[in-house]
Amino acid sequence: MLSLAVNQRDPEEVRVALHEGSRLVDLRWAREDRPTKVGNVYLAVVRQVEPGLDAAFVEFGDRRAGFLHRGNVHPAYADSALSPLKVAARPSRQAALLADDSDGEDETEEAPRIEELLQPGQEILVQVLRDPVRGKGATLTTIVSFPGRHAVLVPSLGRVGVSRRIDDAERRTTLRELFEQELAETGLGAIARTAAAEAAKADIRADLEPLLKSWQSLCQEAESAEAPALLYEEAGPTTRAVRELLGPEVGRVVVDGEEAADNVRAILDRYLPGQHPKVETYTERRPLFEMLGLERDWQMLFRSRVPVGAGASIVIHETEALTAVDVNSGRVDEGTLEATALAANRLAAEEMARQIRLRDLGGIIVADFIDMQEADHRREIEQVMREALQADRARLKLGRMSSFGLLSMTRRRQGAGLPRAAESPCAHCGGAGHVGHHQAGALRLLRRLRALDPAHSYRIRLHPGVEEALERHFGPARDELGLELVFEADGQVPSGEPVVEALAGSAADR
Repeated sequence: MLSLAVNQRDPEEVRVALHEGSRLVDLRWAREDRPTKVGNVYLAVVRQVEPGLDAAFVEFGDRRAGFLHRGNVHPAYADSALSPLKVAARPSRQAALLADDSDGEDETEEAPRIEELLQPGQEILVQVLRDPVRGKGATLTTIVSFPGRHAVLVPSLGRVGVSRRIDDAERRTTLRELFEQELAETGLGAIARTAAAEAAKADIRADLEPLLKSWQSLCQEAESAEAPALLYEEAGPTTRAVRELLGPEVGRVVVDGEEAADNVRAILDRYLPGQHPKVETYTERRPLFEMLGLERDWQMLFRSRVPVGAGASIVIHETEALTAVDVNSGRVDEGTLEATALAANRLAAEEMARQIRLRDLGGIIVADFIDMQEADHRREIEQVMREALQADRARLKLGRMSSFGLLSMTRRRQGAGLPRAAESPCAHCGGAGHVGHHQAGALRLLRRLRALDPAHSYRIRLHPGVEEALERHFGPARDELGLELVFEADGQVPSGEPVVEALAGSAADR
């Protein structure tokens, strides 16, 4: 049975984990100091068209202009007589690709060039696909969509699409007919999500209604708005996480704090009225993730080396161009080099897929597996990887393994990427490396302190930046613990790994 843990005790950081026992299966995470704009819709202005990049730079209200590639521009923008709202509701080839269900017609017409679609000063409707990352502006699209639990409303789709993961032909037909009935008077398109496979008609209708209201509200806002302007704001991180992660296989939901639990109950009542598990409220001093045994998996997400079992490990290294994952056999020994390589690679492939999903790695990912001479063994590892990646909700494409053991894939990142979003540029290497973000380190330390015995006093050796962040952001929460603490600032201590020692002859608490 899977469980859902919602950690909102500290508003500075929200963690929602889908887990099986003490093993993380999927994760959503947000930081208060780095709010996401993904899903927000803006009335924006084209500032610069770059034919060489096949893209445009768009002012939408952020401090840095957004990046809009031609592939994400509705072709109807070539008609300057159409308003952004009319364009957004017209059927488009890009929306059909978004449906990705293989049921629509094959669109083969040649797309216009970027300079034929957009002009500087032109007003357009855009939605944020990805937040700014590594000095680059947000990635935008003009194909607006509104996600629910059972449906995604896509005004410019012009038809009903059905998720590829619903493979029952009869159910696909039933869902398409049901959605068409619900949307008949609107002329809008939608996609039936995987969760719709088991949903009743009333549930789908209840899911579509607020999405349609969001579109109607956006249209009303746009009539009087002056660009750049926010027209629609996506739901908060907890709502998004629960909406995406909670499924029929989840039998338990645990939330730390009464207020947070009430919020989660309201979310569940909206998306799964009368069908969701009972929400348990956790109020103990010990942190929720530690009580559930999830903290180890969480901390592992910020390390480059990850054990995969039997002494083998993978090493994950992110660069500007790609993410490289190296496989080490460790103590694995199956008698022959080929058998050892196959066994280690199988373990690595399964854990690799999980780490990619949990860390939200994106772009080009290249895995360097241990060399195997047999082509059948290389195909076997490909299949293991393919099956392990099926649990990933992101759009991805897996290649073939080369004779050198290299297996590449591309993945669309869902957010800023977990490790990078929790880090700051390293002051000693000019940005080539990264160190833990001081506020994130202070929050991790606060969680550790909550688990300590108040009967003892403790010495804390920590990075000066973490000590400052602890005082500035979490001083009251630290003082409420009632612990006797002695802090020693040490610039050599990593931000995410403070040393905690019990004093007065007590055994060290680590």
